[in-house]
Amino acid sequence: MTSNQSIKLYETLKRLTKTQFGEVCFYLKKEHDYDLSHVDLDKAPSESANQLIELIEQYPQGLTHLSEVIDKVAPQKKIKLNVDDLRPHLPNRRPQESKLGHAIQTHHHKQRPLLCLIHSDECQCSDRFVDRLVQYYLPQVVPCEGITPYFVHCHFSQDIDLHQEISEQLASSLKINPFAQPSEIVEAIMRERSPIIFHTDMCTKNWSRCGGMKLIHDFIEFWAKLDIPSTHNHLLLFCLYFNYKDIKPTHFLARWFKKKSINDQIRAEFGRLEKENFSEKFGINGIVLPELVDIEKEDVEAWARKHLPSVLNSVKPKIDNLFKSPEETIPMCDLARSLREILEEFTPDVFRV
Repeated sequence: MTSNQSIKLYETLKRLTKTQFGEVCFYLKKEHDYDLSHVDLDKAPSESANQLIELIEQYPQGLTHLSEVIDKVAPQKKIKLNVDDLRPHLPNRRPQESKLGHAIQTHHHKQRPLLCLIHSDECQCSDRFVDRLVQYYLPQVVPCEGITPYFVHCHFSQDIDLHQEISEQLASSLKINPFAQPSEIVEAIMRERSPIIFHTDMCTKNWSRCGGMKLIHDFIEFWAKLDIPSTHNHLLLFCLYFNYKDIKPTHFLARWFKKKSINDQIRAEFGRLEKENFSEKFGINGIVLPELVDIEKEDVEAWARKHLPSVLNSVKPKIDNLFKSPEETIPMCDLARSLREILEEFTPDVFRV
């Protein structure tokens, strides 16, 4: 018998309905002649579970037998998590959240948008990072009844009038005429009674086809020129997340060098932009967040301690198995897949936000 085994069984027994718990006890008495007279089914689930475990530990069959009986008499449904479930995406992004939180706290011109540029390799799930900002982090920073997110899907192509494209897609997101005038777009924004986040994505291919850094500057310029009346008094945040992607040249060697060359160049540009004073250069408050990078083992362990304290002893060995060494790091997309599989072994109620 191991402590991990007893804790796992304890959590399983607590989740059983009173009827299921009774069926387990009945089976143990009738089929295996256990004396369960000291197990009180009318007690709280936690107390009844503890009584049964303490009793079964005294028998030679031990807890392994109890586990087999539960699986046979009251099998637990495996919880299949939706791919949009954000819980596997909550390990450490403190550097990015901290910088954004500070920028929001010092952003006193609510009639002006606040720009937030996010960049990462495509394997870091930057779109899910924006979702976690909306659902988990920003409600702590911006007291309100809710935050309204809008995805603005821009089609970046050569010779495009970027300002016109953003305007049309922004209007469509707001459910107004795609060819609305800027003043009509502003009116639609003003009708919102809660903080708003507009977000869009961009990638290496867009950069290569649409003029490189000029594309980013034109993008910033659109928001700098948006004339919001001074009566606007809630946060208007626009997030652009840039994904470093392979542009897929034909030969595999050319493909590797091309990706490395272009993406390193873009990273350097974002590094320079991060040092700029947006207000002075572009006439709008803005920040570049630190690049989203791979997650370390200690960050996943901290995630488990915070969100899964009741099953921590069961979860920790599974986390150990994800990392080949303490120094190894894992891209967020791969990690989230693995954490989703771990979460599916438990009912949703064990997860603490």
